[in-house]
Amino acid sequence: MHRMTSASFRVLADVMREGGANVDALLKQFGSSIQDVDENPKGVRLELVYQVMKEATRSTGNPDLGLLAYNKAHPANLKALGYAVMSCATLGTALQRLVDYHALISNGFCMCLERKPHALTLIGFDITAEPSLIPRAVVDAGAAQTLGLLHWLLPQQKLQPLAAAFTYPEPVDTRALRHLLGDNLQFCAPHNSLTFSSQDCAIALPSADPALDVLHMEYARTRLNVLLSGSMTARVRRALSECLARGAPSDLPHIAKMVGVSTRSLQRRLGHEDVHFSALQDEARLMLAHSFLRNSMRSVKYIGALLGFRDQSSFHKACMRWFGMTPGRYREQ
Repeated sequence: MHRMTSASFRVLADVMREGGANVDALLKQFGSSIQDVDENPKGVRLELVYQVMKEATRSTGNPDLGLLAYNKAHPANLKALGYAVMSCATLGTALQRLVDYHALISNGFCMCLERKPHALTLIGFDITAEPSLIPRAVVDAGAAQTLGLLHWLLPQQKLQPLAAAFTYPEPVDTRALRHLLGDNLQFCAPHNSLTFSSQDCAIALPSADPALDVLHMEYARTRLNVLLSGSMTARVRRALSECLARGAPSDLPHIAKMVGVSTRSLQRRLGHEDVHFSALQDEARLMLAHSFLRNSMRSVKYIGALLGFRDQSSFHKACMRWFGMTPGRYREQ
């Protein structure tokens, strides 16, 4: 089951309260409570987060509700990852660390950092639902908190993204978005992203400390290992990525053999973790499709075959579902 940490949800709860929503009543409406989300060591179901944020937006009448998360941004919200980010040498290193350890915050999205000669783009893929089903407030809160964190790390700079992209349609009023993120906004995009100049990403962080960075990295790595240890989901993810990247069979029987269990046992253990094999396979294909289409010269036909699609039509349909456009058009973006 896809979740986020209780600490991350508390930030969103503060945002909703500031916006005028009754968080306790909203949680009760969807069969939960503040005590439940605070005390559950597994975190908060993203399905619940989406329901509550969507209803909070409706009840407050504020379509820009998620942007209030900018003022709530702080490394402490990220727990172990926050320390590992603070001690980084540069802003670009901090962005990479967010990508490498984002699973400490939530298992409901994938992140990658796309590097070009003059810019770095932080990309987020939500793997819990179709982009159209994710409330705008959740997407905005992610972008606002990310920018707020970078401004916290560089308080004298107040850098602004070169561009910001969102999967949702263009709102009627974009003034609040433009005030926070600048005028170069894209809507109905294949993924959510923030782009920063390479020059900004090379800025040294005032909180950088090489000695502490070693300790913070080790702690973050340990926390991630603890989180993933014994997790069949993590083992299947690794196996799928390895198989798909080299064009090897990635169906259920082959992956079960790779992780050393029977097909039935694999399905049962994934079921105990509230995960379906098909969802993990789709997630792995999405990430590799993005990487191959953006960063390689391989043909669309070759990429589709490599990822295990039987024909070109199936790969096109998958890209339309993932990115909202054909693979050829996505490559040109």
